[in-house]
Amino acid sequence: MREIKEQNSNIDKLILRSYQFFEKGDFVDAQLLLDEAHALDFENLEVRAALRACGYWQQRMKSLEELEELSDNGPRGDYLRRQWRHFVDQYCAEFEYPFKEGKAYLQNWVHNLALDYYRKQSKESPNPEALLQSGRCNKVLGRFEECIAVLEEAIRLIGNTDSRLLAELADTYALIGESQPAKVLMREALYLDARRIDLGELIAPLFIRLIDRLEKEWDINDPAFPEWLAVYGTIWGVLDVSRELTPVEYGKLKQSIYALKNEISDGDKLGNLTPKLINRYLRLIDHYQSNGLDRSLIDEALINIKLLAPSIYRQYFE
Repeated sequence: MREIKEQNSNIDKLILRSYQFFEKGDFVDAQLLLDEAHALDFENLEVRAALRACGYWQQRMKSLEELEELSDNGPRGDYLRRQWRHFVDQYCAEFEYPFKEGKAYLQNWVHNLALDYYRKQSKESPNPEALLQSGRCNKVLGRFEECIAVLEEAIRLIGNTDSRLLAELADTYALIGESQPAKVLMREALYLDARRIDLGELIAPLFIRLIDRLEKEWDINDPAFPEWLAVYGTIWGVLDVSRELTPVEYGKLKQSIYALKNEISDGDKLGNLTPKLINRYLRLIDHYQSNGLDRSLIDEALINIKLLAPSIYRQYFE
């Protein structure tokens, strides 16, 4: 019994040391330690999972060094982040062990290295895309203030017209407990271009809960899912904070509604125009309410929602 405890203790130490090498990107030394642990217990599920993870990232490091298309900083950062998503979403699903601790160390290494590449890319020339990816890396690493600063710099470069930037900023504000700006920014992002937002990048519980709840109503693989996220987020009271519209924005909103109504009259084959138009009516209602305008205008907008989606109207507005 004592020998088994001693052996397990030695294996635990070897695994921890290997994870520390993971965080440095030193997969050669990590494998040596894991091979030693494996020799002590061939059936240890954590060791087996760690060995597979080690092999995966050794191969990715080799690709970083050898592939010609990965010679520049931006593509290198993108490659690492793509491989991380594949590793977490697909590769680890085959493990017999949860591998949470190992993933945490690897996550730090991947995103620190990717961040270095994006920073170098940004230094070469002002690059909003590199700043967006830098922000994402900082967010995953828990550097929220730095993430906000980087994303705001990107917005200063191109304006607040990129829904991905606004969504990432909203997600980060939610992570630091600033729910008011988080809700306003997410609602704005979904209004601008919901389908351009990568929902897989969102990690704040506020938005994860909303996505999980909508998955029970709607197929997340449906291209219209992000558009419905804006609608349900509003009527469920999650995205319940709106901002004042300028006269110019109000005029553009009315034009957008008119254009979408004409498009829908020709059919909504993909199913994304209907939630998009409903979201605009909800924005219009917010504008009427905040400005204390005549109730008949609100009723008119609600009637249009009823014509577009009778079941939603009955469930949430009657």
